[in-house]
Amino acid sequence: MKLPWYVVPKTALFDWIPLLGKSTANSIGPFIFIPTKIYIDLKSENPNPKHIALLIHEETHRKRQKQIGFLKFGMKYLFNSNFRFQEELIAVKEAMKYLKKNKIKFDFDKNSKFLSSYVYLWPVSKKYAEKELKRVWNEL
Repeated sequence: MKLPWYVVPKTALFDWIPLLGKSTANSIGPFIFIPTKIYIDLKSENPNPKHIALLIHEETHRKRQKQIGFLKFGMKYLFNSNFRFQEELIAVKEAMKYLKKNKIKFDFDKNSKFLSSYVYLWPVSKKYAEKELKRVWNEL
């Protein structure tokens, strides 16, 4: 798969940035940073559909940052847990559309644990995250 110029593999620098690390994907300004193994898979002829869904998720964040303004988005994302959670739901919804269209199951338990974790600065409870993820899935 040919990736846009702004999708790049994560470097060792990310190991030193709290919450970003090397195992998560991140949209920061015009760039999407992807863990190296996922980046390599996405460049292959037959990438894992879940990795494509991840790229769709991050592309949604990238577009939203551009629309809202990078600095404004970043400040609200960092300091407003409701904004952060809603932005994640917007991005997850876009990824879910792809997964559902391709008849790929969505792991509500795993995703709700992750979405309610320290990675997102605990914006909501796991129970609430799971309820909202199921709501979004069922609306598609």
